[in-house]
Amino acid sequence: MEDIKQMVVCVGNMLMLDEGFGSHMAKVLTDYDTARESFDDAHARALVDTFCEYDAHDDDETDGRIPVMDAGTMGMSLIPYIRDFDRLVIVDAVDCGPDAVPGTCYTFTPEDMAAYSIMHSLHDMRISDVLNNARLAGHDCDIRCVGVQKKDICPRDFTIDLTPEVKAAVPYAVGAVLELLEIEI
Repeated sequence: MEDIKQMVVCVGNMLMLDEGFGSHMAKVLTDYDTARESFDDAHARALVDTFCEYDAHDDDETDGRIPVMDAGTMGMSLIPYIRDFDRLVIVDAVDCGPDAVPGTCYTFTPEDMAAYSIMHSLHDMRISDVLNNARLAGHDCDIRCVGVQKKDICPRDFTIDLTPEVKAAVPYAVGAVLELLEIEI
């Protein structure tokens, strides 16, 4: 039986405070120093031994590690990069309404996430719309989603950081990603 090809796709705009949660998570999973901000040495090492940065131009094996793509706000141009995978875990900031507590970590199906996805701009598409279009194009893989309730995605100035509430959710989101990928570290 062939191994399942899995990938983590982290989406968001890193210049817009909590909207950059996905980009931050991509770094946590693949960069030891960033992982150390939320984890001890052993767990940080385990993450970078489990995940690697996705390189679309490298056809070689990922040495057994799971690729992580910082997709930013790619929209429809994301489809060619995800079509060769059997399982995707999408990581994004979400807005579950005015009563949702910032920093709360959720797991969703793409259909559930559609109601809670953040529209990046009037010229962009929600990740749920991209996934629906991928399915229409014939790519129907196992898709799971991790979302963290945003606090602020409209900073007065471009801000490459997360609010303290959302930053505190990083270990929970990492745990959710590992659980959805059925990985223990």
